[in-house]
Amino acid sequence: MIANRKEANKVTADERSEWLFIVGRDLFKRGILKATGSKKKGAYTLVVNQHEECLGFGRILSNLDDNGRKHQVAVRNISDIGDFLRRERHHE
Repeated sequence: MIANRKEANKVTADERSEWLFIVGRDLFKRGILKATGSKKKGAYTLVVNQHEECLGFGRILSNLDDNGRKHQVAVRNISDIGDFLRRERHHE
């Protein structure tokens, strides 16, 4: 529901980066196709795939407007859709 709101902070990840995000990795600048809403350091953001499906959320670590280093972590993974599966695996 939040991902469908126009004013929501969202970053769209490319195909390779979306998989890495789902398995708990952070999102690098080079993996971001577009960003909407606040792009400032410290803001919280939803991470979506190219089909606008929400993959999780994170915190922006560097201003996304900057065209700085593409190999820099841009969004720290806080929670993702793979988190539930990883927790279940530890209970077996």
